[in-house]
Amino acid sequence: MAEGGKKVTVAVTSCNKEKLEAVDSAFASHFADASLQILSHSSDSGIPHGQPWGMQHTYEGALARLHHLKSSGGALSCDYLVSAENGVCAILGHASTTALDVACVIIERRSDGKQAMNFSQGDVEAHWLGRKAKDWQLAWVRPD
Repeated sequence: MAEGGKKVTVAVTSCNKEKLEAVDSAFASHFADASLQILSHSSDSGIPHGQPWGMQHTYEGALARLHHLKSSGGALSCDYLVSAENGVCAILGHASTTALDVACVIIERRSDGKQAMNFSQGDVEAHWLGRKAKDWQLAWVRPD
Protein backbone atom coordinates (compact mmCIF):
# COMPACT_ATOMS: atom_id res chain seq x y z
CA MET A 1 0.00 0.00 0.00
CA ALA A 2 1.21 3.49 -0.79
CA GLU A 3 2.60 5.51 2.10
CA GLY A 4 -0.30 7.11 3.94
CA GLY A 5 -2.73 6.00 1.24
CA LYS A 6 -5.44 3.46 0.92
CA LYS A 7 -6.13 0.54 -1.35
CA VAL A 8 -8.33 1.13 -4.42
CA THR A 9 -9.63 -1.97 -6.19
CA VAL A 10 -10.84 -1.73 -9.79
CA ALA A 11 -12.57 -4.54 -11.69
CA VAL A 12 -12.22 -4.41 -15.48
CA THR A 13 -14.53 -6.28 -17.86
CA SER A 14 -11.61 -7.46 -19.98
CA CYS A 15 -8.45 -9.53 -19.88
CA ASN A 16 -6.96 -7.46 -22.73
CA LYS A 17 -3.48 -6.29 -21.68
CA GLU A 18 -3.79 -2.88 -23.35
CA LYS A 19 -7.15 -2.17 -21.71
CA LEU A 20 -5.83 -3.22 -18.29
CA GLU A 21 -2.77 -1.00 -18.71
CA ALA A 22 -5.00 1.91 -19.77
CA VAL A 23 -7.19 1.52 -16.69
CA ASP A 24 -4.16 1.24 -14.41
CA SER A 25 -2.60 4.37 -15.90
CA ALA A 26 -5.80 6.42 -15.69
CA PHE A 27 -6.58 5.46 -12.10
CA ALA A 28 -2.95 5.87 -11.01
CA SER A 29 -3.04 9.46 -12.24
CA HIS A 30 -6.07 10.21 -10.05
CA PHE A 31 -5.24 8.08 -7.02
CA ALA A 32 -1.52 8.76 -6.72
CA ASP A 33 -1.64 8.25 -2.95
CA ALA A 34 -3.37 4.86 -3.18
CA SER A 35 -2.27 1.33 -3.81
CA LEU A 36 -4.15 0.16 -6.90
CA GLN A 37 -5.35 -3.36 -7.51
CA ILE A 38 -6.64 -3.93 -11.06
CA LEU A 39 -8.65 -7.14 -11.44
CA SER A 40 -9.43 -8.54 -14.89
CA HIS A 41 -12.67 -10.40 -15.57
CA SER A 42 -13.70 -11.91 -18.87
CA SER A 43 -17.23 -10.57 -19.39
CA ASP A 44 -19.65 -11.29 -22.20
CA SER A 45 -20.80 -8.34 -24.33
CA GLY A 46 -23.92 -10.16 -25.48
CA ILE A 47 -23.14 -9.21 -29.09
CA PRO A 48 -24.11 -12.41 -30.97
CA HIS A 49 -21.86 -11.82 -33.97
CA GLY A 50 -18.96 -10.46 -31.91
CA GLN A 51 -18.54 -6.99 -33.45
CA PRO A 52 -20.76 -4.09 -32.38
CA TRP A 53 -21.75 -1.70 -35.19
CA GLY A 54 -22.61 1.89 -34.34
CA MET A 55 -22.32 3.85 -31.15
CA GLN A 56 -25.56 2.54 -29.64
CA HIS A 57 -24.56 -1.10 -30.19
CA THR A 58 -21.07 -0.41 -28.81
CA TYR A 59 -22.55 1.27 -25.72
CA GLU A 60 -24.94 -1.67 -25.23
CA GLY A 61 -21.97 -4.07 -25.42
CA ALA A 62 -20.08 -2.10 -22.74
CA LEU A 63 -23.19 -1.97 -20.56
CA ALA A 64 -23.81 -5.72 -21.01
CA ARG A 65 -20.21 -6.47 -19.97
CA LEU A 66 -20.72 -4.33 -16.85
CA HIS A 67 -23.97 -6.14 -16.04
CA HIS A 68 -22.29 -9.52 -16.59
CA LEU A 69 -19.45 -8.57 -14.25
CA LYS A 70 -21.85 -7.47 -11.51
CA SER A 71 -24.14 -10.50 -11.85
CA SER A 72 -21.17 -12.90 -11.72
CA GLY A 73 -20.19 -11.61 -8.29
CA GLY A 74 -16.74 -10.62 -9.56
CA ALA A 75 -17.08 -7.04 -8.40
CA LEU A 76 -18.41 -7.37 -4.87
CA SER A 77 -15.25 -6.17 -3.13
CA CYS A 78 -14.24 -3.56 -5.72
CA ASP A 79 -14.34 0.20 -5.38
CA TYR A 80 -14.75 0.85 -9.11
CA LEU A 81 -15.86 -1.02 -12.22
CA VAL A 82 -14.61 -0.27 -15.72
CA SER A 83 -16.13 -1.62 -18.91
CA ALA A 84 -14.58 -0.99 -22.32
CA GLU A 85 -16.08 -2.06 -25.63
CA ASN A 86 -14.74 -1.43 -29.12
CA GLY A 87 -17.08 -1.17 -32.07
CA VAL A 88 -17.28 0.12 -35.63
CA CYS A 89 -19.15 3.16 -36.90
CA ALA A 90 -19.85 3.53 -40.60
CA ILE A 91 -19.33 6.96 -42.14
CA LEU A 92 -21.16 7.24 -45.43
CA GLY A 93 -19.33 9.36 -47.98
CA HIS A 94 -20.33 10.34 -51.52
CA ALA A 95 -18.07 7.75 -53.12
CA SER A 96 -17.41 5.23 -50.36
CA THR A 97 -18.09 4.12 -46.82
CA THR A 98 -15.42 4.47 -44.16
CA ALA A 99 -15.38 2.35 -41.03
CA LEU A 100 -14.14 4.01 -37.83
CA ASP A 101 -13.09 2.06 -34.77
CA VAL A 102 -14.73 3.52 -31.67
CA ALA A 103 -14.31 2.74 -28.00
CA CYS A 104 -16.94 3.15 -25.29
CA VAL A 105 -15.78 3.20 -21.67
CA ILE A 106 -18.08 3.14 -18.65
CA ILE A 107 -16.69 3.77 -15.16
CA GLU A 108 -18.89 3.01 -12.14
CA ARG A 109 -18.22 3.93 -8.53
CA ARG A 110 -19.54 1.01 -6.45
CA SER A 111 -20.33 3.03 -3.32
CA ASP A 112 -23.21 4.88 -4.97
CA GLY A 113 -23.54 3.41 -8.49
CA LYS A 114 -22.65 6.71 -10.17
CA GLN A 115 -21.41 6.18 -13.73
CA ALA A 116 -19.42 8.13 -16.30
CA MET A 117 -19.43 7.12 -19.96
CA ASN A 118 -17.67 8.41 -23.04
CA PHE A 119 -16.60 7.46 -26.56
CA SER A 120 -13.37 7.90 -28.44
CA GLN A 121 -12.25 7.05 -31.93
CA GLY A 122 -9.76 4.21 -31.81
CA ASP A 123 -8.69 1.58 -29.37
CA VAL A 124 -8.74 2.01 -25.62
CA GLU A 125 -5.14 2.90 -24.86
CA ALA A 126 -3.47 4.27 -21.77
CA HIS A 127 -2.89 7.73 -23.19
CA TRP A 128 -6.49 7.97 -24.40
CA LEU A 129 -8.09 6.70 -21.21
CA GLY A 130 -5.80 8.95 -19.17
CA ARG A 131 -6.94 11.99 -21.19
CA LYS A 132 -10.57 10.90 -21.03
CA ALA A 133 -10.39 10.37 -17.29
CA LYS A 134 -9.16 13.95 -16.95
CA ASP A 135 -11.73 15.22 -19.47
CA TRP A 136 -14.52 13.43 -17.59
CA GLN A 137 -13.44 14.99 -14.33
CA LEU A 138 -12.64 11.55 -12.92
CA ALA A 139 -12.21 13.40 -9.66
CA TRP A 140 -15.93 12.74 -9.05
CA VAL A 141 -15.05 9.11 -8.42
CA ARG A 142 -12.75 10.05 -5.56
CA PRO A 143 -14.38 9.73 -2.17
CA ASP A 144 -14.96 13.03 -0.38
